[in-house]
Amino acid sequence: MRVIRDGLYLCSDCTMVACNGSAGADIEPAQLQRTQAGLVALGPHLVPDFDSETGDGLREFSSSPCAACGSELAGYRARFAILGE
Repeated sequence: MRVIRDGLYLCSDCTMVACNGSAGADIEPAQLQRTQAGLVALGPHLVPDFDSETGDGLREFSSSPCAACGSELAGYRARFAILGE
């Protein structure tokens, strides 16, 4: 597998669901639906591309839209990539 797309930034809700699944997520139902639909659209080979220890790939405050749910609310963003053949 190789990186076929990188530089995707997800909001905090989408990051949480992408990394941990929706179980236990404290997200409004409508937002959870947008998050899940956006993650499905990105495909099954979405992988984290950030380092929480060094902060590489993390933006504590960004106004860029989330690559999954499309939220334009300013806030946390984490970098992801998509792997493929």
